[in-house]
Amino acid sequence: MPLAALIAGLATTDLLNTFPPTWCLATLLGMTLAASFFRSRYPFLILLALLFFVWGQLSLQPFLRPQPGLERFASDRPVAIEGTLDCRPEPTSTGGSRVYLRVAGVSVDGQEQRVSGRLLVYVKEGRPELSTGDRIRFISRIRMPHNLGLPGELDSVRRLAYQQVHVTGFVLAAEDLVLLRAGAGRLHDIDLLAARLGNFITRIEPGREGGVLKALLLGDRWDVPEQLQDAFARSGVNHILSISGFHVGIVFLSLCQFLYFLARRSEWLALHLKLKPLVMLASLPMVVFYLFLSGQAPATLRSVLMICVVVAALQMKREVDPIHTIMLAACAILFAAPQTVFDVSFQLSFLAIWGLSVLTPTLPPPQHKGRRMVRWVLLLLIASVAAILATSVHVAYYFQRVSLVGLIANLLVVPLMGYGAVAVGFSGLVLGCLWEAPAALLLHVAAALVRWSDRVVEQLARAPVLTGYIPDRFDLLLACLVLCAITFLKTRQHRAAFAIPLLVTLALRAVPAAQATDGLLRLYFLSVGQGDAALAHLPDGKWMLVDGGGNATDADTRVGSRLLVPALRALSVRRIDYLVLSHSHPDHLQGVLYLAANYEVGQFLAHPLTLASPEVQQLKWVLAARGIPVRELRAEQPRLQVGGVQLQPLWPVAGSELQSDANATSLAFSLSYGRASVLFTGDIGMREEQELLERRAWHPCSLLKVAHHGSKYSSCEPFLVAVQPVAAVISAGYRNVFHLPAMATLYRLQRQGARIYRTDLEGTIVADCKADGVVILSSPWGHFN
Repeated sequence: MPLAALIAGLATTDLLNTFPPTWCLATLLGMTLAASFFRSRYPFLILLALLFFVWGQLSLQPFLRPQPGLERFASDRPVAIEGTLDCRPEPTSTGGSRVYLRVAGVSVDGQEQRVSGRLLVYVKEGRPELSTGDRIRFISRIRMPHNLGLPGELDSVRRLAYQQVHVTGFVLAAEDLVLLRAGAGRLHDIDLLAARLGNFITRIEPGREGGVLKALLLGDRWDVPEQLQDAFARSGVNHILSISGFHVGIVFLSLCQFLYFLARRSEWLALHLKLKPLVMLASLPMVVFYLFLSGQAPATLRSVLMICVVVAALQMKREVDPIHTIMLAACAILFAAPQTVFDVSFQLSFLAIWGLSVLTPTLPPPQHKGRRMVRWVLLLLIASVAAILATSVHVAYYFQRVSLVGLIANLLVVPLMGYGAVAVGFSGLVLGCLWEAPAALLLHVAAALVRWSDRVVEQLARAPVLTGYIPDRFDLLLACLVLCAITFLKTRQHRAAFAIPLLVTLALRAVPAAQATDGLLRLYFLSVGQGDAALAHLPDGKWMLVDGGGNATDADTRVGSRLLVPALRALSVRRIDYLVLSHSHPDHLQGVLYLAANYEVGQFLAHPLTLASPEVQQLKWVLAARGIPVRELRAEQPRLQVGGVQLQPLWPVAGSELQSDANATSLAFSLSYGRASVLFTGDIGMREEQELLERRAWHPCSLLKVAHHGSKYSSCEPFLVAVQPVAAVISAGYRNVFHLPAMATLYRLQRQGARIYRTDLEGTIVADCKADGVVILSSPWGHFN
């Protein structure tokens, strides 16, 4: 009950962002102590639950309402920052890194100011050779983190707040972080040891197998290729690449077996001591040391705590209940760090072990009592089914997909990488401290097992994944209530009476709802940063996406997987019927390329000049490989009927040639629905606008998608006078380096009386266009400020 009440208090505060007065905690504590003298236990239990509920709420106050600190230095002015790393640098998927440090001082205009707070520094390129405790100095702008305002977006501001990060910094390269003084202490020494062991693995196995071994044994995923990580995720065995409870269990059992083998060599020990409890107790310090060596992930901490509880119970000759052990480990973690409950790895780790404990007994046991190998495979299959069932809803919520081949992958990969590569590789690391030659041989064997596993994973990753299931927080609650009913209700009848209706509700909610057609042309101008992406829900229910966003200065931006796909699934978009690309610049192209390769697409539309540009060649290969029809849009052709609206290409006109600046040949077109008209202008400039005016290839519009993110070189006065927009939408990144939209463009739009909406300030803009010409705009996903 205390654990459930604590988690309920944490979840309530996370949802409502409200806190009770602090005196409530002391009052409830006194009342609970007084209730312990009552003859009836129910007042005590109720007050105890309320006490932990309020404690859970108040424990988040330092994270969500911190004392002012570094926030007062947030501005566009660079400052010199000095601080100490409080954990190891972490890799990013784009080849950079994240560095967390405790700031000691900030220098503004040469004047040092003492300040405290935790700062997250994004390093664009390179891996800093730094460890916990190192004191560094660098120059950066301090920025307040913000959400983009996208449907389906995870609250990154809240996620950082739970890491005690309320401001961020940025440097271009790892060399920009200047080491002032090397750290000291045990954590610093452990980090150095982990780095030396990682270098040893890299020297013995320099390929990607060595990178996977470092991830398996040390929690270091720097050298694991992103494509391989995605293959592991798609095949449902991504947990193998992280230091999880499974790895710690393998290490603990390997240590116990090794120490037991040594202890049995001594006749005196074998005769006078109980060796098995003794070797388990002797293995604990090494397992705890491994916890710090591997980076102290929540799943690793959970496993170590559970092992400690089991060993302690055996030493005291007490029975071990797996559910009580799980709850005790969860209590220990949440009492010390309550914000950990919102960590994805914490949730999945505890759900997996919870499912193994309570669902495995409910599944049919293997009946084959002959061959041990067959029985072992069946047990592994049952365990995989239990873990997948327990975590499937949460996996779908956080990663928008559920692997369909997870069972097969677990049966093949777990023995090779878990029982094989982890045990052999860990033995090689231990032996490497004494004798390098046999240690290198063991690492070669472990690398061979990894190589075979990688091949299996890459083949299984080609299987389809379930992407249609889009759960919300209520589904997460239902899934946890099912596990609670199976766990805590004593009789099978009671379990069935509670669990079956919950499962039926979950199943009904998983069935995709039919797409309603409300007779509107609804446009979503997606807030994807400094890029362009507009989604149109056409009157007949089909979907059109115009451009896909991206980053003009960073070709490695994962706008498709991280921004577009969650937004599309949150809007129940399972198929893009019309995928439109205005031109080949990366801030429009990157998301389109990803969707063409990974999403169901009906047909692709673009101008021939865009299709002829070299930057689109990869996209053309993807379209051809997937058999997606390509339709050319030309200004000379008549209006097209698509999804209940009329699409009229306006630019480029006949005779236009491919130019070095793709903006000049950007596709401009209008969507007309009854008396409502929406004008998309891509990134055309004033010269192209003037030529459109001369050709009279324009007409007044209800809504203008402002060209080139509001650049001063677009949206000239005569053009705006001609199109007479009632409203205008500008897609731009929050405080972007190009300083867009330009003030001159905003003034010109205001002089025409157009209502201005900006994704950089209001997030995703929704425009409901009715056939009578009425356009209603809103920003339902929030404002940045």
